[in-house]
Amino acid sequence: MEDVTDTVFRRIVREVGAPDLFFTEFTSTDGLCTAGRPRVIGRLRYTDDERPLIAQIWGTRPDYFRKVSAEIREMGFDGVDINMGCPVRKIISRGACGALINNPSLAGEIIAAAREGASGLPVSVKTRIGVASVKAQEWLGFLLEQGLSALTVHGRTVAQQSEGEADWTAVSTAVRLRDEAGLATVIVGNGDVKTAEGFQQRVRETGADGVMVGRGVFENIFLFAAVRDAAGGRADGNDAAGGVRRAELEFARLPLAEKIAFFRRHLLLHRETWGPGRGFDVLKKFAKTYLRAFEGAGKLVEAVMRTRAHEAALAVLDEWQDSPAVLDEWQDSPAARQA
Repeated sequence: MEDVTDTVFRRIVREVGAPDLFFTEFTSTDGLCTAGRPRVIGRLRYTDDERPLIAQIWGTRPDYFRKVSAEIREMGFDGVDINMGCPVRKIISRGACGALINNPSLAGEIIAAAREGASGLPVSVKTRIGVASVKAQEWLGFLLEQGLSALTVHGRTVAQQSEGEADWTAVSTAVRLRDEAGLATVIVGNGDVKTAEGFQQRVRETGADGVMVGRGVFENIFLFAAVRDAAGGRADGNDAAGGVRRAELEFARLPLAEKIAFFRRHLLLHRETWGPGRGFDVLKKFAKTYLRAFEGAGKLVEAVMRTRAHEAALAVLDEWQDSPAVLDEWQDSPAARQA
């Protein structure tokens, strides 16, 4: 996710419970191969702690995909993922990402070029099930013929953007087509998974090999830990269902001071990684991720939103956390008693 899954947030998520695979922000092949490279190369920055890590790229020129995929292999990534699903209008108008669903000839050329450049590194595609209307059978069948290592299916059309409910029957379609063709392609489902229970349900219903989670991690950064708890139970001997519920509620139940500590950690790691002057406004979208489920959360988020530098945001957190009256109000609030 653009301006979300950078090296900083991936490290934060890893600390609380990492997924099996991380993906980078989607990165423009045009940007990497032209004068715009300095503006986008940071999207491929990572540490070994974030592996296994897949680099996701997008564009329209097969020659650029060939060149960038070779570079990704040299950089030590564990795979190349091609974005053929992003619904952003300015990108669609360039014929990239979700627009490729209506241009299978170019899509096939891009995949072939990426596989050539990757030289044995796994190449996968993340896509949607149509542009204006659903064409899952035709489009997913075509992609499965391209020799992909994995295929991630987001159960919405491009036109839907993020609206409506994701159609997971399309994931089942991909699984069926894969099995009928006797292929080894890993099928991953995507769309609206926000809980460990939902994760398990979607896998059971579709037969998918895995689930990709995007926006769901904003609501609970412990989600991947919850999924692992559900799969293996908890060390305290409680049943898996109970473990799932506790894990999913864990972040909401953290004391206010610990919620603030998470956001502080993100602010400090961002400043350490990118410097004091780069991309501070991006951090504001994380405020609601960390500063939630307590009395007065809206006021604190609003105060953070007014800041324009790391130091100012940290000062706001200090002022809030150091006020006994604020903390007492939280401890005695109905929200605290219900958490």
